[in-house]
Amino acid sequence: MTKQENEFPPIEMSGDESSLPKAEIASLTAFAEASESSPEPVVPVEEIPPEVSEPEEGAPKDESKARRFFRMLLRWTLGLLIVFGVGFLTAVYTLYRPEVQLNRELQNQLQSQQQAAEQQVAELESQIGELEAQVDDLSPLAAENEELLAAQVEFEVHISILDARMDVSNALLALAMDDPAKARVSLDRTGETLANLSSLLPADQRGMVTSMEQRLELALTEIEADPYAAKSDLDVLAKSLLELEDSLFGSL
Repeated sequence: MTKQENEFPPIEMSGDESSLPKAEIASLTAFAEASESSPEPVVPVEEIPPEVSEPEEGAPKDESKARRFFRMLLRWTLGLLIVFGVGFLTAVYTLYRPEVQLNRELQNQLQSQQQAAEQQVAELESQIGELEAQVDDLSPLAAENEELLAAQVEFEVHISILDARMDVSNALLALAMDDPAKARVSLDRTGETLANLSSLLPADQRGMVTSMEQRLELALTEIEADPYAAKSDLDVLAKSLLELEDSLFGSL
């Protein structure tokens, strides 16, 4: 099949061809002959402008100065942070770690000392318990000891009173025999006896002994110059000693 046949397909005749007009048939025949004799027309190709190539996606674009500056600044910042971080870690390793080790050693020492102290406290508590048990065992003896001490004080008080009464009686006898010198010798230690008696008595009873000491001093100043007055003072002293003895040991 020729090219012309492709461009102009045969006309299917339906029915009788004599039905078409003759002029139309002649024109179609002339066109077919002209197409076979003439060459195929060349259609001029218009010049196509060159396509502008668009940048592919992801292709690097020209960076601006600001972007380059900020990128360099970011790199320097990261570098400084890394340097400071390494320095900080080095300082921690060289300074902090020894302190931590020292603190651990101190904690261990304190714990050992605390354990030793707790052990000592436990030992002391056990010793205190033993001492308390001993005190409980000795409590009856302590009560007996206190009773004995009180009895000893009473005996010493009674002995002091009797000694003072004896001295006064001897002095009165010497004055009755007109011997003031002997009377003074008899009263030589009476002052010490009254002082010892005052120290043994309770505080509310020491006033009586004080008046006795004053009466003794008065008699000693009168014993040679005025024996009669000295005898009178010694009688008062003897009576005071007797009253004190009766008040303390009257029921004995």
